[in-house]
Amino acid sequence: MKKTLISLAVASALLVSSVGVLNKVNADDNNTGAAANVNTKTYNDGTNNADVQVNGTLGGDNTNTDSNIPEGSDKWINITLDTATIFYNTSNDSKILSPTYNITNNSGRPVNVSVNSFKQNDSTDISKVAELNLSVKRSDGTTASNKLIENGKLSNNKTNLLTLANVNGNLTNNDTAVSGNNKATFTYNGSLSNKLTSTINPSFTMNPLFTPVSW
Repeated sequence: MKKTLISLAVASALLVSSVGVLNKVNADDNNTGAAANVNTKTYNDGTNNADVQVNGTLGGDNTNTDSNIPEGSDKWINITLDTATIFYNTSNDSKILSPTYNITNNSGRPVNVSVNSFKQNDSTDISKVAELNLSVKRSDGTTASNKLIENGKLSNNKTNLLTLANVNGNLTNNDTAVSGNNKATFTYNGSLSNKLTSTINPSFTMNPLFTPVSW
């Protein structure tokens, strides 16, 4: 299921959560990025007019590496990810687990992935959640993690996780493409400080940040 917000519901003695994230992230129309192929000329000889070449690109394809989209513009963002996710455990266990979820960069540019924010949506007591981590693994085996909860409190750690290659598997404009490096999986893991005797269902919102890499 793909939707615009993450909602994450937890249960222990099934400690379960549901999450919603952005399916595609696009900048507003003012985010134009850096101009490319700029020619500059100084008129200082009394000439009172100038010719400026204007080349338009309409309906540009951000999956194409040669698209005339300014470097650094969020218009390069084209991300697909699972947005209904859970983590859980049972009443006789203190270890937190989750299924495996997917994220794919469809863009002609690499994209840096990080956690922008992780917020609790309700007042459920999470003091017994010793830690909850988001773990990400790129297809080539590169891994990274971000702590979401520590000692019963939201950590608000905004660490850059990893870079997803562009749709062709390139991390830079002149490296050797590695097929599949535009894809990664993510999971949740952690533990409780004490086993729970009753089920709790806190709800969270996680907001990931996707930043295009210029080349």
